[in-house]
Amino acid sequence: MSQRDILWITLESIRFDHTSLAGHDRETTPCLSGLASDGRSFDQCFSHDIWTRSSSASILTGQAPSAHRTWSTDARLPDEITTIPEAFGNAGYRTACISPNGQLSASTGLDRGFDDFHYLVKSSLLAEAGPTSVAKWLLNIRRHSGGLTTDGNQHCVGYLGNEIAKRHIRNAGADDEPLFLYIHHGDSHHAYVPPMAWRDRFVDDLPVTVDEAVDIALDMSSNLHQYIAQDDPFTDEEWQTLRVMYDSAIAYVDSLAGELIDYAQANLSDPIVVVTADHGELFDEHGLLAHMLTTHSAVSRVPLVISGLDGLPTGGLVQHADVMRMLCSEVGVDHPVPVGQDVRDRQRDVAVTQRGGVRARGKLEAISAYSEQFPVEDFPADDLTTLRTRDYRYDTAGSYSRLFERPSEDVDLRDGTRDTADRFRNRAEEWLERFGQPVGETRTAQFNAEMRKQLDDLGYL
Repeated sequence: MSQRDILWITLESIRFDHTSLAGHDRETTPCLSGLASDGRSFDQCFSHDIWTRSSSASILTGQAPSAHRTWSTDARLPDEITTIPEAFGNAGYRTACISPNGQLSASTGLDRGFDDFHYLVKSSLLAEAGPTSVAKWLLNIRRHSGGLTTDGNQHCVGYLGNEIAKRHIRNAGADDEPLFLYIHHGDSHHAYVPPMAWRDRFVDDLPVTVDEAVDIALDMSSNLHQYIAQDDPFTDEEWQTLRVMYDSAIAYVDSLAGELIDYAQANLSDPIVVVTADHGELFDEHGLLAHMLTTHSAVSRVPLVISGLDGLPTGGLVQHADVMRMLCSEVGVDHPVPVGQDVRDRQRDVAVTQRGGVRARGKLEAISAYSEQFPVEDFPADDLTTLRTRDYRYDTAGSYSRLFERPSEDVDLRDGTRDTADRFRNRAEEWLERFGQPVGETRTAQFNAEMRKQLDDLGYL
């Protein structure tokens, strides 16, 4: 069994219905569409959690969020869990990861198993990317980032991430050691401010000037909880502006993915390529923004495109752990992926997304501090588990439960479909008993001041 090179690209905060794969009215992801023409796109992929740390932990371990419990602000991956990159390394792979987000870093334990881990933050750019790449980035600061501004929220490091990734690809192409390369592209996270050269990508759809659009997006991101607390926080014009800026950011990271895919396919022999998102994004679903509190499909249904794997189904539910299980099987890595299944052999009948209670309680407190009228009771404060089939979404958290019809997910159906709700409740209990029990001892993440500022700017703290 050949040990083929693997490139896994995770794009930050991309909801499926804003991609070209879903027929979105703006051409946001032409590169993903191109990859799908040579591989397979899945339109029913659901993330394991709704924010970067926990979702990434599930991708890299194959464990449910309630098992790895890396799903609160201070949580770190338990030492007892062996990561999938560790398994790849033990099987002879060279493993590398590139991340600009402190949620995916040594501080959260998610660097474990990578021979080379590159955390891209202001103080580390020169050391990680090298002087030549940084010089090119600076000389083209309008094309690759936010121009001559000291506002860190306007700067992007995706170009540098790609340059580091290309270095690993070149090295892998020159030797016989197979490569497992995981890159997280974070420039589509709110505030949805792509490099200057990309801000007018969909200018015809902007109801305001580009500069005004940037100001609106930055203001939203800086005052996230305050805006959520309001009944009607934005005008129609402002909502349109935010959605267009979000799409511009998606188009930018799609271009980064496309560039890296082309480079990998030109320099590696028959690589397997996976492109997906860690979670989606909310735009007023349940009155929310960003990615918090709810497991609505807007924040959990994500793009997934795979190239280089044969026998993939043409449809059906799929989750990231399924992909990891298939990768392990394909290249002969013997490692358990508890919540993954090989969907080439058997279709998944239910997808499970979770959301931790500790983080939810912190968000509810932060939002309700701005308004006593915010409907706290609509969002369970306990750990939430969501089961999805093609037809239904079922939420359970302690004594809380809801049943929604898909795809709308907006009306609780429990009273009229009690038998269906009972079946979902029983299935959730069985799933939690089998897959959702904690593994190992809870560990606490430690962030330095620079990391904490970055996470605060991104709305995590």
